[in-house]
Amino acid sequence: MENKGGGGCAGRNGGIVMRTEFRRDVSHNYLILQGEEKVDTSAYQVRMLLGNLIPSVLKCHLESLDGQEYFCYDITSRQSVSMLFEEKKFQAEDLRRIFESFIHVMEDLTEFLMNPDQLVLQPECIYMDISAGKIYFCCLPGFHREIQEQFRELTEYILPKLDHQDHQAVALGYGIYRKTLEPGFQLEILKEAVYHNEQNKAEPLTSDKEEMDRRSFKDKKDEIVDLDSLNPQDSRRNQKEETETPYQPEKKRKVLTGRQLFYGLGVLAVLGIMVASFLGFIPWMPVEAALAAGIGILAGGAFISWIIERAKRKKEETASWRTVIKKKQDRKEEYQEPIKMEWEEEPETEAEEQKKEKQNETTGSQGTALEKEPEEELYGETVLLFEGRKSGPSAFVSREPGELATIFLEKDLTVIGKLANASDAVIPVPTVSRVHARVRQRDGEYYLADLNSRNGTAVNGTMLKGGEEYLLQDEDQVDFAQARYVFVK
Repeated sequence: MENKGGGGCAGRNGGIVMRTEFRRDVSHNYLILQGEEKVDTSAYQVRMLLGNLIPSVLKCHLESLDGQEYFCYDITSRQSVSMLFEEKKFQAEDLRRIFESFIHVMEDLTEFLMNPDQLVLQPECIYMDISAGKIYFCCLPGFHREIQEQFRELTEYILPKLDHQDHQAVALGYGIYRKTLEPGFQLEILKEAVYHNEQNKAEPLTSDKEEMDRRSFKDKKDEIVDLDSLNPQDSRRNQKEETETPYQPEKKRKVLTGRQLFYGLGVLAVLGIMVASFLGFIPWMPVEAALAAGIGILAGGAFISWIIERAKRKKEETASWRTVIKKKQDRKEEYQEPIKMEWEEEPETEAEEQKKEKQNETTGSQGTALEKEPEEELYGETVLLFEGRKSGPSAFVSREPGELATIFLEKDLTVIGKLANASDAVIPVPTVSRVHARVRQRDGEYYLADLNSRNGTAVNGTMLKGGEEYLLQDEDQVDFAQARYVFVK
């Protein structure tokens, strides 16, 4: 098996080393876990895992190479907890989702008679489907670590990343951590802590001022109702007026277009010829010939009408493009006007003007060329977009101008995808994954990584491997599935 990327979760317990790799095929991404213990494919634990019947566990299959077995977990369109919260802080909602998912997977493992110590709780091996809001875990046969110890280490990983502005997150995180330090920590204790905290959230306390505002609003509403009831005749009269004056939409006058008029006259002419031929007024023309002639006339008319319509549409598009170009040019001139005024010199004296005129007469055509030089520089050869920019963030610029918005890389970590509430930059293209790729800025350089997207991320035609971070160079061509960009540094 070819190594497509390393790193990830690595654990060691009693000589057992867990190795991880990443691999990608045409439309799937895989996390590959391998332990040093040989896998017994006839064992109940392995058969249940490969049957992919446990809802909260990542689906996987077993591959063998050179006498070694590898578990391949499908992580397509899913992101690890370590990646999602590398820069982001844990809030109360995030903690509840993780802890509740852990409770569910423990219950699932108990139902299927699986060993919970084979669960891998490293953040790099816990994956989230952002669109569904569901969390999946890896279960690795041959991997044995006490689940209570793993869960405590998971909470220790979470504590420094808590959002301390979210008091519920702080209370829940530290409360669960203290529970894990107690001897005899059980799943029921975790359930009580998580669900008790959720019930407290569902019953928020209201202040006295809010209660008074709500009562005053209710009293005012009752007064409005009472005022309406004091004038029953007026209310009935208003209701009658509303029912007697129904909404009548404005009738639009239909205007026949030239094409519709032409088709109508053509059909009438064909019908006239056919009737005349059938009644014998045109003895020299059979009915079949009249029908063929009519169809030919209609087809020819339709073709001519299509050509005219196409030419008209092209003319309108050309006019619209000219309007857009003119507006851009006007804005450009307005922007350059104050710059030109900054370079204007103080008014010259009469003697200096005469001296300058004599110099212009001697220079002749050279002076004219010098006067035209700025205009030639401004309206001459087209330059690359953003070329020569001295400041500002780097960006991805669409290779099809006008189709996709420019992605400015202003943050240290920019997530790219089509799901608005999970991405910093949204690409509204169906083939782009909900969370597709990320760009990290370090020491003035930009590193691009694919986030297990279904259709992949390519740089200059080469697909990025799982777990790989590519150092972007100026004018690199980057493809997020079918969204094509150029990186401008």
